[in-house]
Amino acid sequence: MLYIQDPSYKNSMYLHETLLNECVGSKSGGGAYAFATKDGINLLFEDENFKTFLQKGVYTLIVGTDDITNEHAVNTLIDLKKKYNKHLIVKAYIHNSKGSTFHPKFSWFQKREGGVLVLGSGNLTQKGLRHNREAYSVIPYNAEKMEKVTEEWEAWYTHSLPFLFDIDDPIVMAKAKQNTEQTRAVSVAKASVKKNSTKQKTADELADIYKNQPKDIKQPSIKVAEVDTKPKKEDKADIIAIPITDEEIDVDAAYWTISSESDVLIAEIPRSGNRWKQANFDKNTFENYFGATCGENGAYRILLKCVNSDGSMCKTEIRPSVSVSSQNYRFELEAANGLAYPSDGNRPIAIFARVSQRDFIYTLLMPKQEGYATVLSFISKKEKRSAKMRRLTFTASEVLKSVPSLSIWKRLDKE
Repeated sequence: MLYIQDPSYKNSMYLHETLLNECVGSKSGGGAYAFATKDGINLLFEDENFKTFLQKGVYTLIVGTDDITNEHAVNTLIDLKKKYNKHLIVKAYIHNSKGSTFHPKFSWFQKREGGVLVLGSGNLTQKGLRHNREAYSVIPYNAEKMEKVTEEWEAWYTHSLPFLFDIDDPIVMAKAKQNTEQTRAVSVAKASVKKNSTKQKTADELADIYKNQPKDIKQPSIKVAEVDTKPKKEDKADIIAIPITDEEIDVDAAYWTISSESDVLIAEIPRSGNRWKQANFDKNTFENYFGATCGENGAYRILLKCVNSDGSMCKTEIRPSVSVSSQNYRFELEAANGLAYPSDGNRPIAIFARVSQRDFIYTLLMPKQEGYATVLSFISKKEKRSAKMRRLTFTASEVLKSVPSLSIWKRLDKE
């Protein structure tokens, strides 16, 4: 079966979710990917489906080091290898073949009867798994044919032993540091590019072309992977504003930005007993803002990133949707972990901004925090407080005018 991951195509399917579905019930598996990033690695290996698979099964991962795979990625893999012990084998592919790149992107999973091969263009990066335009195939095999797949894997693995190094081998980290420095050099070069007449003319011509192209899907759907592809403009200093830090050189980090037209949800969070970090939402918000499907537990995943007061981002939260018979629809918020629910009658307020169809940045405000009173006043002008939780949607520009102090604006693209 062919799948096309395309945010402008309504039948799009995430490679991320396909891999998580296919690992269920497997006893072993393996995969090779040209590039890997910290966030991409965590999307796969920190999901509950993959954790369950690795409780009894074994997965062998080979990652390339020709580009992109940097120190953050290697450290993440080292930690995961320690966590899963013999259930996760991780090797780095290091070679010096001129004019040749280590470039495969596939995973296989062997089940009790047969298995499956997931083969395509997406790398083990957040972009490759969810955000890029990619194509891949899911190829099921019976037991006999799956045996041939694993035999080919083992033969190639044995042949490749001179190129394969344990992920915690010092030479792997040395190679990863080279990639880090190379990426940093490219970022610095891009940040120093000045506008010129030729470049501006090209930008104007492209802007006209972009206007007539299909836009990314706006209507939520469980099968839609949407990415904001709006061209980014340079700032007034005529220099591309790229924060060049250790985290920002990870190719996935720059994705987490919003525009003035991004959809913003301001939601009061109910107590829900002692587990209010599992934030409940009404059906309309669950389906029409987050794009989940009521009654389908775990089939749909959103990504969340909490934005700190300084604009830095917390670890990516992978959140399967949960809806229960009591008509509660919820996602867990890591920012609420360990916090007591307010006892003064006020409610926590979460502000979400849509990065793409299934991905959101957010901040959680408690009653005594800076900005809480301003947000409360803002939503009260739209809807008076009642026993019902308020869940109101706006554009980012509408909220920014009234509540300019929110930390999520530090992830706002300059336009």
